Amino acid sequence: MTVAVRPEQREIVSLVRDFVEREIMPVAQQLDHDDEYPTEIVAKMKQLGFFGFAISEDYGGSGLDFETYAMCCEEIARGWMSITGVINTHFIVSYLIEQFGTDEQKHRFLPAMATGEMHGGFSMSEPNCGSDVQAIETRARRDGDDYVINGTKMWATNGEH
Repeated sequence: MTVAVRPEQREIVSLVRDFVEREIMPVAQQLDHDDEYPTEIVAKMKQLGFFGFAISEDYGGSGLDFETYAMCCEEIARGWMSITGVINTHFIVSYLIEQFGTDEQKHRFLPAMATGEMHGGFSMSEPNCGSDVQAIETRARRDGDDYVINGTKMWATNGEH
């Protein structure tokens, strides 16, 4: 199956490709070897609006369609797969807020996420089940207007950053 790439997609992907070749590829192997978070790369991605790629223009993002977003992620992964973990975790959270959040949550979080000021993160893995989402033991219980969450997580993806 051949997918026709639209001119605007080609332009965006070309910009991402240039960034990957200039900023990611020269340092990826060393950062990976040193197990170092790519702070400088993430800061540059923030400046270029990468974190707003899939957030709608209503909240300050670029509003890219999923196909174009995937093309950009493919290009980023070509440079260093670990960076796609940073941006895709962010994407998952921003997408869920945009699709299922309240208006207050959307206006509170999405503009800051679109600029990269705030990064989306999540915790899935647990001590007794790893990342098997069907076996997750953490539970949320409604308590009046609040929720009480009980459980243990192993780490938070994008949690420190």
